[in-house]
Amino acid sequence: MTFSFRTLLSILFISLIFSSSAFAQKFELVWSDEFNETELDESIWNPWEGTAYNNEWQYYTPREKNIYVEDGMLYLVGLRENYQGQPWTSARINTQGNFEFQYGKAEIRAKLPLGKGLWPAFWMLGSNIEDNQIGWPYSGEIDIMEYRGHLPYQTNGTIHFAAEAPEFPRTPNEDHRYIGQEYDLPSGSFSEDFHLYQFEWTDSVLVWSIDDVEFYRLTREEIEARTSYYPFDQPFYIILNLAIGGDFLGNQQPDETTPDRNEVIVDYVRIYQDTNKDPEVETGLGSSETVEPYDLIELSAEAADEDGSIEKVVFLMNENIIAVDSVAPYQATWRPGIDGCYDFQVKAYDNLNNMGSSTQETVFIVGTGCEKRAFNDEPQTFPGTLQFEHYDYGGLDNAYYDTSPDTNLGNNLGNEFRDTEAVDLIPDKNQEGNHLLTELEAGEWTTYQIEVTQSGIYDLELRAVGGSQSGRLDFMIDDEDLVYYTRLVARDGEPYISKTVTDVELTEGSYELKMDVVQDGNGLKPDRLKAILTESITSNESSRGIPSTVTLHQNYPNPFNPNTNISFSLDRPQHTHLSVYNSLGQHIKTLYSGTLTQGSHSFSFDASGYSSGIYYYQLTSSTGTWTRQMLLLK
Repeated sequence: MTFSFRTLLSILFISLIFSSSAFAQKFELVWSDEFNETELDESIWNPWEGTAYNNEWQYYTPREKNIYVEDGMLYLVGLRENYQGQPWTSARINTQGNFEFQYGKAEIRAKLPLGKGLWPAFWMLGSNIEDNQIGWPYSGEIDIMEYRGHLPYQTNGTIHFAAEAPEFPRTPNEDHRYIGQEYDLPSGSFSEDFHLYQFEWTDSVLVWSIDDVEFYRLTREEIEARTSYYPFDQPFYIILNLAIGGDFLGNQQPDETTPDRNEVIVDYVRIYQDTNKDPEVETGLGSSETVEPYDLIELSAEAADEDGSIEKVVFLMNENIIAVDSVAPYQATWRPGIDGCYDFQVKAYDNLNNMGSSTQETVFIVGTGCEKRAFNDEPQTFPGTLQFEHYDYGGLDNAYYDTSPDTNLGNNLGNEFRDTEAVDLIPDKNQEGNHLLTELEAGEWTTYQIEVTQSGIYDLELRAVGGSQSGRLDFMIDDEDLVYYTRLVARDGEPYISKTVTDVELTEGSYELKMDVVQDGNGLKPDRLKAILTESITSNESSRGIPSTVTLHQNYPNPFNPNTNISFSLDRPQHTHLSVYNSLGQHIKTLYSGTLTQGSHSFSFDASGYSSGIYYYQLTSSTGTWTRQMLLLK
């Protein structure tokens, strides 16, 4: 399918509708520590005692000289002193087990110290970090603020996570990933005045700001592009600390220029959460609705917002916008053209851009719907001829995949067969009543229910109208490789091209056959697949199911000079082709081409005339292709 003007308009339309990806929030203060007492509230904060990680130099203590509250401020104090084998002491506190939160806004007003080797941070850890099955970095880490004392104008906002879920034995260092951003203060330094360090967190976006100026925004999609294990959808607890020395500082470790006393002064820590209520929306529909192609469907929705007003109501089919209405009663029309199942959803947006979805999930079943079954409810029998236009019922992503899912492109070229399904068909001008698949694109596929009525050895003959370039079609049976056809290209004066793969064993039974378009051939039009029984096999004689098993072994010796042996095993007689290629993919030698018996086979490769380097050997049979690498060292 080409990129059409209609597609461009749809993209522009969607971008206008959702131009504000983050909704406004009605933040209300839900928790804070203003440090107005005379001492640290240990019902909230847990002082840390001991050494830390990251090659830091300090020993954390709960002593009043390292942590205290005075005049409405919290002081975290780093001191140059030998203590418990460390040259510095400092303070670290957290709210683990006392206060944790999920989603909202964290705000910390603080003043930071100036000096080489100082590393204060305001950060959070996932509450499941103590779980023996989790740990860091799988729990997730959010660094609201990290600061280096030798760069008094700069802070960092960062997240840490793992590339995948924890497995035993865990490999945290190898799995660790992080994403972050620096922020440079426009003027002055973070050590001269108090500043606001702010972090907003929703289920879809993370936002860092300083003094109400946003400097970094990270979406869930961006994070999930780096991991299969997203940890930022659980409660986190808060940590405040002043580290001295450590990996984050590089070669800027403490020295004689570092002040002997350093203070992080915190005015307050506040947590806000969104109290805006989402709109409510109802469609009045049931869980499913059955309609016919080209019926005009009238849709409506009722929407209300308890603490605001409705700005717009968006109607969607399969997550694609079909209408937007901003005036009650909210209405839309839809005319389906392609059989299948369509998920209908309505979203209402309020004056703060909060969104509510319809509570009832409704599926519109159009025409033949999405129940997977054979064309005309009769599987194609083998031996026999499978017409490719007789693909399964079941619709997009179930019975087929087509890159023009909203239309049958062949309908503009005279097609009247299965014209309410998206697989592009065209009448065959060479044979009346016959149809061809057309407008192919790589990645498209169709499925077929087949019934093998006789176990045996088959020839599988493919017929198609060739395109101007080389095409390729791959076939799978019950998700296993079966056969493939390459170099499908038109021949002058011939209406069709035919290619046959011989010696394919099929066992009696019911299967699903899938045809994958690997190369579209610039006009390739598949027609049919004919299964011809050449040798019957009784169930007792059948050596295998579908497909055959071929094992290509590593050459021996490897590395080699100049001779090596290449061996493989077949579970039945079949045609094979064994070749050697250089590192550029250029064919340099064919070791064997012909039919071999069941069992193990070995061929010698003499590389006397070739230079040192990596080579590849490839085995091709009627059921697939296998490739391995070998190394010639002279």
